[in-house]
Amino acid sequence: MAAVVFSGCSRFTQVVYVTPTTEDIKNINHFYTYENEDVKVVYWFWAEHGIMSFLLWNKTDLPMYIDWKKSALINNGRRESYYTSKNASNYKTYGTTYGLEWLDVFNEYYNLNNNSKLSRQGLVKGERVTFIPPKSYITQAFYNLTANIYFDVTDRNTEMETINFCKVYVSRSNKDITFRNFITYSFAENFATENYIDNEFHLNKVVTMDNHLFGYKDVDGYRANDWERPSRFYIKKLKWSDVYK
Repeated sequence: MAAVVFSGCSRFTQVVYVTPTTEDIKNINHFYTYENEDVKVVYWFWAEHGIMSFLLWNKTDLPMYIDWKKSALINNGRRESYYTSKNASNYKTYGTTYGLEWLDVFNEYYNLNNNSKLSRQGLVKGERVTFIPPKSYITQAFYNLTANIYFDVTDRNTEMETINFCKVYVSRSNKDITFRNFITYSFAENFATENYIDNEFHLNKVVTMDNHLFGYKDVDGYRANDWERPSRFYIKKLKWSDVYK
């Protein structure tokens, strides 16, 4: 491990890299994509503290039904349900910025491939089952992937590297945080026969840098480094005590 030297007065940003644990999830233009004979699932994680957002495409000629009560984010073994009857959305945010940027990203993704346009529609209040017509798709965004979790660089194999023209600390560990997107779907409205999507990812690489490096711009005001990817997320304004213990 390299000697890590941070100033106690500085504030830091961590960029967390998400990696699938199985080979059936492919990286296509930085979008993690899972596909079987029925569905195609495309993921977008980029937000503060991460976001479980995805596009789910019904590839078949049959109507499809998603049961959100039987679907969940499983975060390090803990189930977080996708269904609630209390609010129009059960998306929880622990970051300060997320918005609907993921919708714009999926718009761009499918405009390029299908000449189609997504609408900015929120979740229907209390909708336990979602109907997806043949050859169509839905988009959803749910929980943050981390909540008040910071990555201690002293607990990881950390080395200084140059990425995006910046000197940063890159940490790797075998003690990964894992999460799964578990979806129950059926082609029968009464769910007489169920099918499942179970996509698992882990967080095995963390890049720690001074805050100013994360948002660095050149003399013309353009971002000179590019951290943003659908397969990553970030945690901002961390104190020295958060990242070095």
